[in-house]
Amino acid sequence: MQLRAAREQSGKTQAQVAKEAAISELTYQRYEYDKREPGVRTALRIARALDSTVEELFGAATPAIGETPGGNRANQDNLQD
Repeated sequence: MQLRAAREQSGKTQAQVAKEAAISELTYQRYEYDKREPGVRTALRIARALDSTVEELFGAATPAIGETPGGNRANQDNLQD
């Protein structure tokens, strides 16, 4: 779920979310319009304000199939059915 969609679904204004997340409205708008990305603490506060998760709002980095979280290629034999 994207940030704007989550905010609209919550029925809150940008100003309300910004206030609950303890950031300025302009800063929140920059996040919503993809002009900037929040730091971890700010992302968590925004997620709480929208009763959501950071992963739902900003996406989660997931490894590609065949890669381990550390970025190393997994043993291809382990991926066979």
